[in-house]
This record gives sequence, structure tokens and C-alpha cells, in this order.
Amino acid sequence: MLKEERFKKLLKLLEEREFCTVEYLSEVLNVSMPTIRRDLSELVNRGLIIRSHGGAMHMPLEEIPYPVNFRKSTHYREKASLAREAVKLITSNAVVFIDSSTSAGAIAEHLKGRQDLMIITNSLLTAAYLKNLGIRTYCLGGEVIGGSSAVGGSLALEAASNFNIDIMFFSSYGINDQGMIVDTSEEETALRAALLKNAGTTIFLCDSSKFGQSAMFNLAPLSAVSYLVTDAPVPSQYPSPKTGTILVE
Repeated sequence: MLKEERFKKLLKLLEEREFCTVEYLSEVLNVSMPTIRRDLSELVNRGLIIRSHGGAMHMPLEEIPYPVNFRKSTHYREKASLAREAVKLITSNAVVFIDSSTSAGAIAEHLKGRQDLMIITNSLLTAAYLKNLGIRTYCLGGEVIGGSSAVGGSLALEAASNFNIDIMFFSSYGINDQGMIVDTSEEETALRAALLKNAGTTIFLCDSSKFGQSAMFNLAPLSAVSYLVTDAPVPSQYPSPKTGTILVE
């Protein structure tokens, strides 16, 4: 793998997981930990990431109060546009699941004043942010994954089974060339897969940078979700979502 291609994949992993350890990056990218450390040092010098003990996180694009960390993503503007459109699908008094991705997390910024909703999430940061808005919020129990704020594992799966979810917002590492939604995290893939089977309406937020991406774990074909919300024309070989595609300009 060429260095610049590795940088691109590394930044994408940090974007999705908010924080990654050197060990995790080494395993996923299949390169040595010394190589990862050198890569992180160069990305720090470019002003793209922040080094932390044992790992790294994205550099915020602007100073904002923690835990409103959604703007740390390099594709924040695209994700914000997707969120502004996707939030229109939320009906009154709905039970809503928001996963730990930064794409879905951007939904939270549009829920101020929506005290009619009940929110479930596996993101510690999203849960704290929504609770500060006075919205009834449940955070799934379970193991905190790696160095991220995401919760997963068997306890999270068990907790999720206790809820009847009307609307599910989620994202992932990307969609491969066959139209399969894929991800790098075994725990989060398992949780999303379980929720996809039971949620009434499922909404996949996917900016165009995720098209054609491959990863270790298959989540579901695009045809298994209700809506795809994206910012570019969808490749013709991809299957269609069950209800439709929402193209954000």
C-alpha cells in the first residue's frame, strides 16, 4: 500500500471512530506499529490529527465545546448536509436510534427542542450531548470499543433487544463495489446488523467518499435499508434501497 493511500485510510478510520490506538491501526491497515507511529507523526506535522497517549484523533476544524465533536470529521460539511435532510424523516413521538458514527452523530445537532422523542445510542458522546438538550436518552450498556466513545459487544446487543425502534440512523466505513455496506469494527457491525432487522425505518447516511470502499466485515446489502441519504449520484451497479434514495445537493 502506498503511503498516501495509507494516510487516506488512516484518516478515514480516525474520522469514523473518533480515536484509534496504534495497535488497532496497525492491525486494520496490516502494517507495523513503528510504521503507524511514523505515519501519525507526519499527519501531526500536516495539522490533520492530534496525537494522544497510545493513539490519535482527528484535528477539530474549529474550536467547539466538548462533547459536540461532530465537526472533527474532514467531511463535516457533507455530513451536516446529510443530517439536515435526514432529520426530516423523524416523525413525532418516535423512538430513534443514532449509532456511534460521526455521520449519524451529526443528527443530534438538529434535535434541539424535540422533547417528544426518545433517543437510543451506543455513543457516549452523543448520549451526553442529547441529555444536555433535555431529550430523553438511553445509552446502551456494554464494553467501550478500543479508544473510541462507541459501546458494543454482547451486553450492548442484549440492551438493544429491549427497545422497539421506529427509526434507525447509521453509517459505516463504506459501500464496496458490489453494493455491500462494510465496516472495520466487528462489534459495531454486529450491533448494527441486529438493529437493522428490527427497526421500523432504517436510514443509511453515506457521503460519496464512502463509495467503493472495502473493509473486513459485511453488514448488509444496500437493498436491506429503507433509505440511502447521500450527496452524489449512486453508482449504477448498486442495488436500490427498499424505499428510496435521498440525494442532497
